[in-house]
Amino acid sequence: MSAGGDADAIRPGAVPGPRGAELPLPPAAVPGGPHDGDIADGLEEAYWSVYDGAASKATVGQVLARLPRIVRRIGHLAWIADRTATVAVVVLQLASAAMMAFGLMASVAVLRELFAEGPTPDRVRAAIPQLLVVVGFLSARALLEAGVAVAQARVTPKIRTALECEFLTLTAHVRLEVVDDADWHDEAYRANDRGLFYARQIVGQVVSLAAALLGLVGTAGVLGVLHPALLPLLLLSVLPVGAAAVRTARARFHSFKRWNTLQRRVRVFSWLLLERDAAAELRSDTAQGALLEEHHRLTTRIAEEDTRLGVSSAGLTLAGRAVGGIGTGITYAALGAMLIAGWLPLAAGAGAVLAIQAAQSTLTRLVDVSHMVYEHAMWVDDLLAFQERCRALQPRRSGLPAPGTVKAITLNDVSFTYPGKETPALNGISMTLHAGQTVAFVGVNGSGKSTCARLLAGLYEPRDGGTVRWDGVDVLDMDAESLQARVGCVLQDPVRFPFSALANLTVSRGTLTEADPQRALDAARASGAEQVIAGLPGRWEALLSKRFRGGQELSAGQWAKVAVARGLYKNAPVLLLDEPTASMDPRAEHAVYEAVLRDNPRRDQITVLISHRLASVVACDRIFVFDAGRITESGTHQELMGLDGEYASMFTLQAAGYRAEAEETA
Repeated sequence: MSAGGDADAIRPGAVPGPRGAELPLPPAAVPGGPHDGDIADGLEEAYWSVYDGAASKATVGQVLARLPRIVRRIGHLAWIADRTATVAVVVLQLASAAMMAFGLMASVAVLRELFAEGPTPDRVRAAIPQLLVVVGFLSARALLEAGVAVAQARVTPKIRTALECEFLTLTAHVRLEVVDDADWHDEAYRANDRGLFYARQIVGQVVSLAAALLGLVGTAGVLGVLHPALLPLLLLSVLPVGAAAVRTARARFHSFKRWNTLQRRVRVFSWLLLERDAAAELRSDTAQGALLEEHHRLTTRIAEEDTRLGVSSAGLTLAGRAVGGIGTGITYAALGAMLIAGWLPLAAGAGAVLAIQAAQSTLTRLVDVSHMVYEHAMWVDDLLAFQERCRALQPRRSGLPAPGTVKAITLNDVSFTYPGKETPALNGISMTLHAGQTVAFVGVNGSGKSTCARLLAGLYEPRDGGTVRWDGVDVLDMDAESLQARVGCVLQDPVRFPFSALANLTVSRGTLTEADPQRALDAARASGAEQVIAGLPGRWEALLSKRFRGGQELSAGQWAKVAVARGLYKNAPVLLLDEPTASMDPRAEHAVYEAVLRDNPRRDQITVLISHRLASVVACDRIFVFDAGRITESGTHQELMGLDGEYASMFTLQAAGYRAEAEETA
């Protein structure tokens, strides 16, 4: 065999790749499958885990130092949402803590009567009035806590609604080039997935934190009233319990981080097993077994993590109770010494025991809630910071309103580069489009056609050079959203709104509640959607989504007709058709172009067609050929064919393919 033959031979373990390159055989263990190592390690830096376990990494001092600012931030949100309810929460929570302290003091009074000298029946009868006082304080505290719950129930949904509405409003209106930024996407999904979720919970957590802190202060106050020497004993008793609670909480947060990463991957597999869009391919590929195998592997690891956490928590709790028991024993010994020395009456000593036990329980709760508030507040701060960033990324809302009609749009030496890219998508584009014209943008993928169309639509702005003018007015001097409202866009892969058939058209005018029946019917007829809608149960009222009961399924071609109707219904002075018929059959495509481009031409509208099927652009008034971000040719179909350039080459190639297919069929 020749040397050249040896070079071209396929060596064992290699697969021929593109242009003669050799691709090695894949590993026996499928990447991302059961042998891909520690999934948690591989995913722990994903957007959703940025702040997971943050409380377990912070020192106690850092947590305590940050809590006041967190409480102020949440209090500010609550104040904006509902001032009356916020004041009620604060006042009622303070009153509830006072009732707890008074109840402890009243309990001491009951013990004093029970431990007094005299017959037992007399002591019991003497204690009844104080016992009623205790019951009164407890009842009052129950009512106050119910009031706190009511006020909290009023303010929490308002905070959640306000934050969620503001978040969606800001993200839905940021400039389009921002949405192309992967970092922005990570921040957006993190804020939505975590920030909004914890914003719904943190008000209640802050209230619980305040309740625990006030309860601890109240208990300390009771001990101080009974005898000042009891306060050091309180520290000796509760600090070991608090230390154990901190260790347990941190272990729980570390475990949560590991568990959460696995759980999110489990959700992906669960979604694939349940999602309707994946059902057909899942079954045709017989991939159920592989997904179920991975699901079982991950859930088994989650179960093992739960077991490990339970065993670890039990050990930490035991150690904490052991150390706390020593502290409690020393405390009780000191109490006994104080009683023997006569520093403290017996009733006060019994009351001190009750107060210390209450303080231990309250401190454990305080530690747990502090960790949650600290960590969850980081997500809320992240959400608020993201919203602040989005405010600076909003489209221009000042300047002149875009005109209702336009005679000419002029692009002069326009350049545009996508964020994160070095090569410009457009480089020195110039053209003038006139009302009543139908123009076409053609060229290979990535040549700049769609980018240019989006600049015309006001979705992008020529910030890298050049100008776009509507009747001589620079678009940068116009209100950006009013400009976008003057352009109807129909894209190749339209959004399938889960609305009624009618609402899928009227949404292009920014409303679901008002419709122009005649305009909707005309748009449906021109796009070919009339027959689609007529064949649906309920017709205009038919819900176009199988995800809901009674919803209807449309094919890709039918959705394309609805999308074209949506663009026509908008009745804008500029209509952009970006390969809208790519999923239609030839007859439907021909009907759409005949109706939109030829049968119903509008002298007050500029129509731009982007298409790879050059037969559809033959009748356009002007054709622009894009290549590598530049316009290389322009003219009518006949003029471009006469140039014998790129357009003529592409058109001839497609025509030859059609002729060859026709000859084979014949």
